[in-house]
Amino acid sequence: MEFCSFTFIVTEDCNFNCTYCYKKKNKIYITESIIEKSIEFFFPYLSKECYINFYGGEPLLAFDKIKKIIYILKSKNKKLKKKIHYSMTSNGSLINDKILQFLNQYKFSLMISFDGYAQEISRKKGSFEQTVSIINKILNYPHIKLEINSVFTQKTIGNISKSISFILGLGIPQTNISFNTVEAWNKTSIHKLKEELTSLSDYLYLHYKKTGSIPLNNFKDDFEKGIFQCTAGKDRMALTPHGNIWGCYLFSDYFQEKEKTSEYLKYSFGNLDFFIKNHKTVYPKILSNYSKLRMDHYWTSDKFCMLCDNIEECRICPMDAAFSGSIIGKVTKWVCQINKIFLKEKKLLWQRIKS
Repeated sequence: MEFCSFTFIVTEDCNFNCTYCYKKKNKIYITESIIEKSIEFFFPYLSKECYINFYGGEPLLAFDKIKKIIYILKSKNKKLKKKIHYSMTSNGSLINDKILQFLNQYKFSLMISFDGYAQEISRKKGSFEQTVSIINKILNYPHIKLEINSVFTQKTIGNISKSISFILGLGIPQTNISFNTVEAWNKTSIHKLKEELTSLSDYLYLHYKKTGSIPLNNFKDDFEKGIFQCTAGKDRMALTPHGNIWGCYLFSDYFQEKEKTSEYLKYSFGNLDFFIKNHKTVYPKILSNYSKLRMDHYWTSDKFCMLCDNIEECRICPMDAAFSGSIIGKVTKWVCQINKIFLKEKKLLWQRIKS
C-alpha cells in the first residue's frame, strides 16, 4: 500500500443548507482517538510527497481538529521528512484572520464553494457579498493557493456564463464548474446548458487572447486519450468521523444510510480498528472492486460505454454518475449528455485558439 492522498472528513456538520447538497448533515466530529490512531497507522504508507485533505460538512466547524491533525503530522514527519501538501474544501463563511494566517503558514490549497450569481438561490441568503469579501481577503495571502468551485442546477443554469466571468474578474487563478445531477435534467435545461457554455467559451477565448491562459479547469487543454480509471483506493484513502475507511470521500457521502447493502460491502474497507488488524487481506480484496471503476466497464441505458466514439476522451467520476440516482457503474442519460456537451465545447474552444 502506498497513498499519495489521504482525506480526513473531520465532521458531517455544516452551517449551510444548500438546496443541491446530497450529504446528510449530522453533528458528528472526528475524535482525537481516531485522529491519533489513523495517523499512527497510515503515516508510513503515505508517499514521500503526499496530500492531506480536509473535508466535511463544513470542515472549519472542526478547525481545532484540523490543527490537531497537522501538529501530529508535523511531529511524525521530523524523521522521515515527507513533503506534505494540505488542502481543504470550505464554504468560506467561517474564515477569519486567525484561520487565514494558519492556512497561509501551512501553504494550503483552498477550495471555496461559491456559485457566483446563483449563490443566494441555491446556498444561503446574504452569503454573496460575504463570500466575495472573504475571497478578496484570501487573495492577499501569498501562500494560499485559491480555487473556486461553482455548482449549478437546472434552476440556476442561466447564471453560468456571467457567474464565471464575474469570479474570474475577481482575480481567481483557478475555478471549476460542477452540476447537480441528482434530479433528471430535461431537454430545456440541456439546451440552456449548450447556450451558456457557448457564451462562456466566447468569454474564455477573449480571456486567453489577453492573458494566454484558461483559468477554468473544465476547459483546460488536456486532451490526452486513454481509458479513464478511478484511482480511489489505489492511491488515495478517506477517513470518516466515525472512523470508517473508504477509497474516496465521495463513497462515504454516497453510502450514508446505505449501510450493509451489497454495494456498501463491496467498497467499504471497514472501520479503522478492523482495517488496521486485517489490512493485509481486506485491502487487496476490496481494492479489486475499486479497480473495476473504468470507463470501459460503465454503461448507459442505451449501450455500453466502450462502444461510444468518445470512450478515450470521456472522464466521468463513477460517484457523480451514482449520485444521479443510478447504481455505481451506470451513467444516466443526462450525465452522459452534459459530459458530451462539455467535451464538444472544449474542443471547439481549443480549435479556435489554435487556429
